Amino acid sequence: MSSKTAVGIASITKPITDEGVYAAVREAVALAGGFESIIKKGDKVVLKPNIFSPQMPPITTDPRTVAALVKLAYEAGAGEVIAAEGRSISTAKYRKANNTTRACSEFIGMTQAVEAAGGKMTFLEEEEVVEVEVPGGIIFKTVHTPKIFLDCDVLINVPTMKIHSLTFVTLGIKNFHGIITDEDKLFGHSYRELPAKLTDFFRVRKPEMTVISGIQGLEGDHAEEGDVVDMGLIIAGKDVVAVDAVTSAVMGFEPFEVDTTRLAHEYGLGVGDLNEIEVKGKSIESVRRPFRRPEIALDTELFPGLKVIAGEICRSCEYYTRRGLDKLKDVGYFDGENELTIVLGKEPPVPEILDGKVLMLGDCCMRSESVRRLRDHLLLEGRLQLVFQCPPMQFRIRAVDMVGE
Repeated sequence: MSSKTAVGIASITKPITDEGVYAAVREAVALAGGFESIIKKGDKVVLKPNIFSPQMPPITTDPRTVAALVKLAYEAGAGEVIAAEGRSISTAKYRKANNTTRACSEFIGMTQAVEAAGGKMTFLEEEEVVEVEVPGGIIFKTVHTPKIFLDCDVLINVPTMKIHSLTFVTLGIKNFHGIITDEDKLFGHSYRELPAKLTDFFRVRKPEMTVISGIQGLEGDHAEEGDVVDMGLIIAGKDVVAVDAVTSAVMGFEPFEVDTTRLAHEYGLGVGDLNEIEVKGKSIESVRRPFRRPEIALDTELFPGLKVIAGEICRSCEYYTRRGLDKLKDVGYFDGENELTIVLGKEPPVPEILDGKVLMLGDCCMRSESVRRLRDHLLLEGRLQLVFQCPPMQFRIRAVDMVGE
């Protein structure tokens, strides 16, 4: 018998039906050791899907995968099965409609699917929160999380298969960002801290199994800017790091390119080395489909009339700024008639005078001595918009409104 950690890959029979998804989920879970190895009669089982925004799968976890897991958990003897999730901080703060988890879940059909399968849906902003210590935490020494994740007998992680412009992929490790409070989500969201932060909660509570919903994937980015890829896969394993490693390889990455996988492996939180993982069912090679990687460069040639003045910036600032610019381009703002200057990063080399509309983005910029005189001058003239916050996520969501203000 192999001593390697197992990850199962199952294909969904086409045309894809609810029954076909159920069969593939059952197969992948069985290949990974089966629910009978982790669920005892009467156990309270909690499923953690991805519902970060009011957007349909594969931006969010496909409800058919979650419904299949609800049924399988009951078949294994579970006494209660609950799907629990919390929307993203950007959804809560900057989206104008469906900005609660309850609304997001109903919008994508998750609540309906879970309840039809016999489970219960719960929304984390409505749940009791506790503070717990993080043994050996890198970014978090303590973390605030809904009590439901600590009290359950079995925790099953159910991410969707997609690209993320900050972390390359958003799979099992990144999906646990949804089980901390809004304040903790915002804390340490700069890319200098984010990969280590995302591994910290696994020092508190690891899932008993991670099941990737890969009916469809999303390449290019994790939200509406991404493009749908038909994959027809379910990938499952008891080791979340191993599942991320295998899934990222299916998506065309070397697993240790992904900082969350590399760090979790180095910290001893799981196995990220493919040589130490036994892949069962379909092979990686037989289902590999390289995903388009995220584009976040602040290339002014793509945006006529744009000027970027940047000091030292990290990937977070670059990403949130680029996505806001993409939204402005989509509505025709960069038609050659409009001029816009973006100032960001640590100590950006600004001139004494700037013409036209100016946006200063992010805490690093706001704290810089180099911008003080120009900032005050532009504020007096009413030509400046400021975005405090690290990273400046408001600009990604509200760029069109801000430039019009």
